[in-house]
Amino acid sequence: MNYVNLSVRSLLLRWRQYISLFFVCAIGAGVSLFSFFLINGMLYSLSTKAEIYYGGNYQFLGGRNNLEFYDCREFVEKLSGVFPAGTIISPRFDFDADSASFYYEGVEIRQRVIKGVDFEKEKILFSKFNYVQGSADKIAGTNGILISEKIASMLEVSTGDSITFMLRTGPGYINTVQLVVKGIFKDSSVFGTYTSYVDIDFLRKAYCSPEFYANRIGIFFPDSVPSTKDSLKYQALLEKEFNMFKLVNDKYDFYDPLLAGQFSEPIYAFIVLDANMEDLGVIIDAMKIITSLVIAALVIIIVVGISSTYKVIVMKRINEIGIYKAIGMERGSVILLLLSEAFVLLISGCACGLGFCLLLEFIVKQFNFSFIPAFDMFLTNGYIVPMNSFCGAMLIFMVIIITTITAVLFSLRAAIRITPVQALTVTE
Repeated sequence: MNYVNLSVRSLLLRWRQYISLFFVCAIGAGVSLFSFFLINGMLYSLSTKAEIYYGGNYQFLGGRNNLEFYDCREFVEKLSGVFPAGTIISPRFDFDADSASFYYEGVEIRQRVIKGVDFEKEKILFSKFNYVQGSADKIAGTNGILISEKIASMLEVSTGDSITFMLRTGPGYINTVQLVVKGIFKDSSVFGTYTSYVDIDFLRKAYCSPEFYANRIGIFFPDSVPSTKDSLKYQALLEKEFNMFKLVNDKYDFYDPLLAGQFSEPIYAFIVLDANMEDLGVIIDAMKIITSLVIAALVIIIVVGISSTYKVIVMKRINEIGIYKAIGMERGSVILLLLSEAFVLLISGCACGLGFCLLLEFIVKQFNFSFIPAFDMFLTNGYIVPMNSFCGAMLIFMVIIITTITAVLFSLRAAIRITPVQALTVTE
């Protein structure tokens, strides 16, 4: 017996009875998918900005009582032997800019951090920046600088303008150097507003530090995202090469004892991206929890709505069920036929829900949300860009279909136990 054909015919014949269930399924599935894809896109944008800010998927850092590599070449060479070929391993010099400022035509702007970067090695990372003007191309080996759109607006500068950078050097005296604005990026989040990027060699000379000085080494996988299992594997390999601190979930678990001088010899840490973003962990967890609750609530609405309404519809079709049994149809076949109708309804509802999700995505992409303070960390060029996931969509659809079919099955038990004689005597 072709249950699918019978189910489709039955649904088309009684479409007025099933139309409300179809819309419940389509809207519920669509909003569930949209919520999931939306958070995916926002967290992907956050992760991309964090990778640029921290220099990749991991950071390797340490020292005896401070974060410092006076000659980073040996460390880079050893790290290259630990990680797979193609991994970008790039020294960085993060300069605390509390006592540094930019000047342009009498305007002074303080900075939070100036990051010395090897732009040649990190070309892939900086190609992901959302540039308003210019880019990171051809900055390597020059006095070029990347600044945020907000800083550029406050200084009233554009690409090509020369600004003065005043800083206190390692030996303790004041130095001033000229920087040329090569790129302006759109980011007003904690990662961007008061953070600027310059060539690492230029910053070393301006700060009067050793030629190969660095205080961080970024490790970036261009073609993959490492898992927790990968992190544990790399930690074990690094422990064979260096005096390593334990793998931490919060970078301050390492920073605090190091900067307090609790170590008698140099010690190093392997910091995963999530440990660097622990300050944002509460926000990220809250977003995931809210999304999960929204999806769970919508699934419950779909399950309860369809199963309860379906029970009423089936009770109205009790005469039909009696006829099926009277012509010799087994109880299991009747169940399978009714469940097939519910299955076809759910499949078509989920398919239309996907279309509704894409419509919502198109609508949300039309609005620029950069006016919301500090929200740029979740935006791509000022816009929310949902990130679609085939596996995620299939998982949500499976949860909706399996839970609803199970609920419908329980709601049908009373109806299918009726005998043909009882069914035929019931008036609808």
